[in-house]
Amino acid sequence: MPINFEGFSVQDFEGLTSDTRKTVSKALEYTAEDIFANIKREAPVDHGRLAGSFQLKKLNDLQFQIYSQVEYIWFVHEGTGIYGPHNTPIKPVTSPVLRFMINGRWISKKEVKGQKGNPFMDRAFDKTETRLQEFIIRAIQETT
Repeated sequence: MPINFEGFSVQDFEGLTSDTRKTVSKALEYTAEDIFANIKREAPVDHGRLAGSFQLKKLNDLQFQIYSQVEYIWFVHEGTGIYGPHNTPIKPVTSPVLRFMINGRWISKKEVKGQKGNPFMDRAFDKTETRLQEFIIRAIQETT
């Protein structure tokens, strides 16, 4: 989910003077660090694996990447079953029932509703978006 700076792309910043480029780079760094911190704060905590899995990587002066190796991240964010993008219950594929353990007890079901989505990344982006002007002003003050 890239942050959209109202129609600007990386190519728009290629011809900037070194001082201006440094300022833009600093503002983007503050933005990326804030998104990273907010994602970690907003991620739901069960065992802490998801929240602790995020990494922030600087690709170059104008690009940062926040990623996670956790496979189930989109299921948590978007939801599953009737709450997910397909709006259908979860049904078994290779057996007549789904079987899983809850509180030490085995449960068998022909279908389950699924899990409601928790759009924690959207909340993280929204929180950072309210601070963009602050990051730009701070970057200008530090690089001029």
